[in-house]
Amino acid sequence: MSVDSRLLALVFLLVLALTVTPYVVATLHPPAGLAFVGTFYYGDDFYNYLSYAQQAEDGAFLFQNRVLLEEHPPALVNLEWWLVGRLSSLLGGGRLLLAYRLFGILCALAFVLVADRWLRRLGLGRAHRLPALLLLVTGGGLGGLLFTFTRRDLKDCLDLYTGLFPYLGLLASPHFVAGTTLLLVCLLLFEAARTTKARLVALAAAWALALVRPYDLVLLVLIRTISVAILEPPRRWVAALLPLGGLVPVVLYLYWLFYRNPAFAFYAETRYVFPPRADFAWALGPAVLLALLGMLRPAPADEARRARVHLAVWAALGLLVVLLRPVNFSLQFLVGVGFPLLALGAFGLGRRAPRITLLVAVVFATSQVAALLFVMKRDPRWLVPRGDMELVEAMRPTCRSGDVLFAPASVGIFAYGLTACRAILSHKVDPGYERRLAQVRGFGALPPEERAALLDTYGVTHFLAPGDAGPRPVAWLGEATSFRRCLAVTTGPAWSLYVRERGTPPPSGAIERSGCQ
Repeated sequence: MSVDSRLLALVFLLVLALTVTPYVVATLHPPAGLAFVGTFYYGDDFYNYLSYAQQAEDGAFLFQNRVLLEEHPPALVNLEWWLVGRLSSLLGGGRLLLAYRLFGILCALAFVLVADRWLRRLGLGRAHRLPALLLLVTGGGLGGLLFTFTRRDLKDCLDLYTGLFPYLGLLASPHFVAGTTLLLVCLLLFEAARTTKARLVALAAAWALALVRPYDLVLLVLIRTISVAILEPPRRWVAALLPLGGLVPVVLYLYWLFYRNPAFAFYAETRYVFPPRADFAWALGPAVLLALLGMLRPAPADEARRARVHLAVWAALGLLVVLLRPVNFSLQFLVGVGFPLLALGAFGLGRRAPRITLLVAVVFATSQVAALLFVMKRDPRWLVPRGDMELVEAMRPTCRSGDVLFAPASVGIFAYGLTACRAILSHKVDPGYERRLAQVRGFGALPPEERAALLDTYGVTHFLAPGDAGPRPVAWLGEATSFRRCLAVTTGPAWSLYVRERGTPPPSGAIERSGCQ
């Protein structure tokens, strides 16, 4: 193994130790009576991703939006979620959480390799690349210190909660890592493309980016266009940017999907809370100051100068998003913005001794340390009653496409991600969430006939009742009910799962049940 290979292996093993250990501990050693949900951050979004991966596990390539209860044609293509689903299938099925963690490990490896390539383009030698890589995979802002030593809430410590820096994506969100890595790869490929074959490879990578994380496709086009305008004379602008024209079909598809398709268009109208600008000063300020070192250092070669321009444009676009907040989902465009800032900082530190970069990496790793301490705690945000997950496991073989679960959100969020069932309550982004939340809360106050009618209205095939209402939930749904008990759980809150009996005429919109085997 060469010295460079050993260097990359060392950094990758460190990333694995920092990012896999919390998952192993939480999975294998949860508190008595509790179970790990598979993620520490962004639980609702993570299970939304799983709802698509589960469809891929069942063989789909085009996905429905299972946040919605209404049937609609499948339309979404996402290569990440398709790969996770197919990997789960290869592992024997029903292993979505493991498959996503394995996908995250592969993304981490790809990120380390691509990050090293960018450091090479910046002209950093072998002695500087190890501490520079450590800076890129562990660096953050002041959020960790603020969270640890003040009373600031986690969500107010942006570099500890949002995906601004790669370290948090490596720990908590393979989706963020996949997007940032593909963006970095695409910038490299388009910059180096000199032949038709190379341009087609770059275009294929850009299509993959578009079909994994469309927000980063917007960044790719903007970074590449502005960088070409800076680096090339006007007479070469058309030739340099022409390969981006091959993205028109996928851009049109994404426009149709998220602005014209009713099953997905509501995402563009969803209001996302954008943090106060002052919070970004604590999160990004140290990295911005560090990046200025890279902007002030003369580039040793043309390749380094071109790489620096691309990184600087990316960083500048991020700062503009903070200042202008151009769309209601502006925060999505800031995922990974710490990479160009830290990479420019590493370039600026490259004219000093490598130990200086290593010292800076240690100082900038405080948020990484705080994040690790945070996820090693036993917290109800990622630990739920074991019985809840047992219910979901019991539903997995009984759920079919089109089935609907009536259950509290605390169970519904897991069921729609890990089974083929939709749930009355799943992700809060659902336009009908608040209305159905009120119906679930008021369900117990209704007479049995009205309860049964409500279940029929939604085509419910799986019904979760508190306690144990016997083999048939007569007290809940009346004598005529076609539901039969599938499972009773007494671990933690007591629940009973009821499934529509085989042969019973299904309610409108549902399919005939095979029963609970």
